Amino acid sequence: MKRILLVAVFFPLFVEPVQAAGVARTSQVSRGSAIIELQKKAEAGDAAAQFVFGFAYSQGKGVARDYEKAVFWWQKAADQGNAKAQYALGVAYANGMGVAQDYEKAVFWYQKAADQGHAAAQYDLGSAYYQGAGVPQGYEKAVFWYQKAANQGDADAQYNLGVAYYFGQGVVQDKGIARFWFQQAADKGEAKAKENLQKLFY
Repeated sequence: MKRILLVAVFFPLFVEPVQAAGVARTSQVSRGSAIIELQKKAEAGDAAAQFVFGFAYSQGKGVARDYEKAVFWWQKAADQGNAKAQYALGVAYANGMGVAQDYEKAVFWYQKAADQGHAAAQYDLGSAYYQGAGVPQGYEKAVFWYQKAANQGDADAQYNLGVAYYFGQGVVQDKGIARFWFQQAADKGEAKAKENLQKLFY
């Protein structure tokens, strides 16, 4: 499942895919001896190291790119409760990277990370409910998770929350609140939020 933005400029409502966030924002791993030390820590059971080692495999940083090995290490970290690894596993299952695509498993891991406060996971979980991907479609639950991510400053969630309030999807329609969330997203540089503010409110 790719990150989506809900588009509110004129009717009908449609969705536009954009790249899922979170995994690619992680700090990079240096080459050489650093990767050897990282591997030792990962093999010793260090969850943070396991996540970063998995990230190294997913990006081909210091090791040959190998999504299956990335998932292997993320699984180990996720099983220890590492939220970043749980989210990374969700992304892997949603996109079929190193595993067979499986939206239900993606949602399972998004939920684990979202429950720990991971904003990108909260956003993607909201999108899963919005689309009905891996879970029954439900606007109220979509808004619930968008709200949590928006409260942490996620611009995409703020934008989608604006759309929800503008159309009354999962919430009582309130264009004043919609405008507030569009403004929050626009202040972070979200182009579609700026466009909506101009076309819908001015």
